[in-house]
Amino acid sequence: MISKVGVIGAGSMGTAVAQSISRRAGEVFIFGRKKEIVDSINTDNRNANYFPGLRLNPNIRARLMGDRLDVAGCAAVVIAVPSSEVRSVVKAAGDDLSDQILVTVSKGLEYPSLKTMSEIIRDETGNPDMACFSGPTFADEIAYGHIAGATIGAGDDPSLRATMSDLFGEFILDFSDDLRAVELCGVLKNVYAIGTGMWDSVYSNHNEHYTFLNMCYKEMCTFLKAISHDKDIFTKFCCFGDFNLTANVDKSRNRTLGLMVGKKIVKTPYLESGVTFEGSRSVKGIIELADTHDIDLPIARFVYDVLSGNNNVRASVDTLVRKAP
Repeated sequence: MISKVGVIGAGSMGTAVAQSISRRAGEVFIFGRKKEIVDSINTDNRNANYFPGLRLNPNIRARLMGDRLDVAGCAAVVIAVPSSEVRSVVKAAGDDLSDQILVTVSKGLEYPSLKTMSEIIRDETGNPDMACFSGPTFADEIAYGHIAGATIGAGDDPSLRATMSDLFGEFILDFSDDLRAVELCGVLKNVYAIGTGMWDSVYSNHNEHYTFLNMCYKEMCTFLKAISHDKDIFTKFCCFGDFNLTANVDKSRNRTLGLMVGKKIVKTPYLESGVTFEGSRSVKGIIELADTHDIDLPIARFVYDVLSGNNNVRASVDTLVRKAP
């Protein structure tokens, strides 16, 4: 058992991960920015803002996130803030994160650097002991202890893999030594979930939905074959499982964004940096990465064209049908 773990981020995913790993650790400290959340966790064992009905395990405590992080003694630190905040949060922490095993659960792609979250964290900390956690995992279901699978991207270090197996032992796990590819799966599935929502706003029959879902997955695999040395990445939780969850389930924020854009509830252009949907921030970066590898991603381009206001959903999906092989 790991004696002490830190979790940076007191939102839904940070709280859910803290609850899960608290069954495998002596102490878990959640670092949050909002005093009312910190106080709620410490006085009532609840995160009243996100899971008011859930009693957190008693070995979970919370601390305010200041200029420095008190992570002394933590064997591992999980970073669970939105992708747009990862660099600033890690940079502010400075040397506090130089000696621990660092695990990112944040999903996104920094633009215009096109760096994944682990690459950003390594930039700012110089810490090579890095892993990522990604899979078909809604935060509320993690928090309440439902069965879930996840992929750990952790290189090929047996010691690091053993620590991750211990820390995330509540999950059904598979592993990949291509950490970057695992993270890019988490970006790709958001892009294609937005596209699926857009498609379903026009074509809503089962045949139509699953035909498009298959088209999306084929395009994901085309991209991953070109950029990943993990030949089994396509079968892992971070890829097939997470894509299916995010594209098919209506409580997925990115699928919902696609539906709302298609039904004109949300207006385009919709690529602002401050939005809460991770996929809309990453779609341009995925297209640029594909261009560097000479990969054609017509569905990702359709998503970008719609979000940027260059085309409407109906015209774009009809074009995809006409061009489909």
